[in-house]
Amino acid sequence: MNHGTRHTWAMVLLVVLSVTSCSTLPKDFETPRVNIANLTPKDMALFEQRFDVQLRIQNPNDMDLVIKGIRCDIDLNDREFGNGLSGENVTIPRFGSEIVNVEVITSLGSFLRQVQDLSNSPGSKFRYRLKGTAFVESPSNFKVPFDEKGEIDLNLDTPAGSQS
Repeated sequence: MNHGTRHTWAMVLLVVLSVTSCSTLPKDFETPRVNIANLTPKDMALFEQRFDVQLRIQNPNDMDLVIKGIRCDIDLNDREFGNGLSGENVTIPRFGSEIVNVEVITSLGSFLRQVQDLSNSPGSKFRYRLKGTAFVESPSNFKVPFDEKGEIDLNLDTPAGSQS
């Protein structure tokens, strides 16, 4: 091997090592919890609907996390509802939480199925599944997958404090 070839291989190895070291999780890292905090209609067009979705991110770690983007999918009652993206930069303080705004887009078919499900079972609960990836910039660059489930009680007719 001549000197130029060794130099090239050394540079390639250095680049590979630096890329892989930036994508590893910090020691003792706990995955943040991500939940839907609010969902508001934004734009209702014939073929697609857009929603402003606020995601609450809770950081259980003893270090601030700088989120530089999020990609997510939302299912309602085990059916695809829509997917969303956000390039918003937000710092989640250690042992704290923050809201990240995500624009979620649904197709006409997905939206109509959800409206039909809602009209067929008024006063019921909606199950949701929120899955995706948060892109973390600090303490190092890495991706954090999340997959959370929850319920939304749509029974608004029940007086506060009563049990069913």
